[in-house]
Amino acid sequence: MMEENLPKAKMSGRLMVAGDPALRSLSNKENESRESLSNLSNGSVSSLVTPHSRNRSSANTHFQYATTAYGVRMLSKDIINTKVDLQVENLMIVTKLNDVSLYYLTRELVEWVLCTFPHINVYVDSVLKNDSKFSAIEICKDSKCVASRIKYWTTDFIDSNDVFFDLVVTMGGDGTVLYVSSIFKKHVPPIMSFSLGSLGFLTNFKFENFRKDLPDILNKKIRTYLRLRLECKLYRRHKPERDPRTGKNICVVELVSTHHILNELTIDRGPSPFISMLELYGDGSLMTVAQADGLIIATPTGSTAYSLSAGGSLVCPTVNAIAVTPICPHTLSFRPIILPDNINLKVKVSAKSRSTAWASFDGKDRTELQKGDFITISASPYSFPTVESSPMEFINSISRTLNWNVREQQKSLTHMLSPKNKEKYAIESKNIEKLSSSSEEEIEEPKIFDERGKNTNGSSLSESDISDENAEDKEPEEVCVEQPNFKPNVKFTI
Repeated sequence: MMEENLPKAKMSGRLMVAGDPALRSLSNKENESRESLSNLSNGSVSSLVTPHSRNRSSANTHFQYATTAYGVRMLSKDIINTKVDLQVENLMIVTKLNDVSLYYLTRELVEWVLCTFPHINVYVDSVLKNDSKFSAIEICKDSKCVASRIKYWTTDFIDSNDVFFDLVVTMGGDGTVLYVSSIFKKHVPPIMSFSLGSLGFLTNFKFENFRKDLPDILNKKIRTYLRLRLECKLYRRHKPERDPRTGKNICVVELVSTHHILNELTIDRGPSPFISMLELYGDGSLMTVAQADGLIIATPTGSTAYSLSAGGSLVCPTVNAIAVTPICPHTLSFRPIILPDNINLKVKVSAKSRSTAWASFDGKDRTELQKGDFITISASPYSFPTVESSPMEFINSISRTLNWNVREQQKSLTHMLSPKNKEKYAIESKNIEKLSSSSEEEIEEPKIFDERGKNTNGSSLSESDISDENAEDKEPEEVCVEQPNFKPNVKFTI
């Protein structure tokens, strides 16, 4: 699927991802794995492993396959840890238009960027062009910049210039980030999202720190999360046509629309009182027939959204997987499942279904599905890169938004005691506190000395103290030596 447009990895001595030469050096084992990966792609047999037990050529292929698998895993790790130099010239700002207060924050951000970075052109939503709250004319006067540096974007312009922008800054919540995913049908520039919404699983930058965070991103190399998107194709089934040559009926389907979703595809029963009957296929084989209120096909990014509310599992965005979550299934044995991203899924409205179904893509473009209509789901070749705010960004986001694994500590059962026992308990607690405080006062603070005999608290050891300390017998240092044929002399008694 359009693989010619994607950045390809080069292998010549050391790994070069998307033309970036500034990657870490590889170990010998990793180099061998990458050499095996290159040889396998060229159709040659690797000379890294030469088995002596077999003379068949297939034995080489087996060992080469294992080495290649390790090389692919190391290659994936290098891609995740790769830092990118943005070199921003065209900066796009997407503002949540429903919140008027964000117009003033957008104006503040635009004015600061124009004054701080003279080489950057700023593109804002065309809706703000004639808005008095944004006032582009006053921004040019205050910042003393050329008016041509403030430009305006439209969805039609993005459709024909998807690789034009170097960085996108969002002003809103998670919905604003999803909106960016919907207007970029193919290639998506890196996304820096400010938290100006409600929850904010995808918005990990605070707007009050933009004068510090934005220069770090523009002037330094950064890491990005290449978030998986799903390519969903909706097919409409028409009446079968008879083949004049064979006399058999031919199934006729029509491709209606294609969507690249960041969160989830939802197929539900809509306003119908009947449960939906959806056939779920994986790589052409029937997996199950879901009798439920619906199905959710989610990305790792969407695992914190509707899928989580329906009982699905949390999935880290660096894991390439597809989460399938049923909505109120009729059978309790139908549980959520996480599938690899290389699987091709198909969800079809069964011919035995009592009613139609409804599909929505990231909560938009709601479409009715008739009996026989189906949707194919596969990994999109166009990922969604988001700028990393911290190495533990995902854990921090779910801890902040969900209060993950936070509970009130257990309390003592003193409220169940009688008044007489409560008084005894209070006296006993005071005595324990006094004993603990007195014991802490008696303990002297340990003195820590460095190698030169200087105390970290300010004092130092005398020469006699150092000589006495050196005169003491020291235990010999342990040296670990690997002995592959070593057998411990241990006897077991039964």
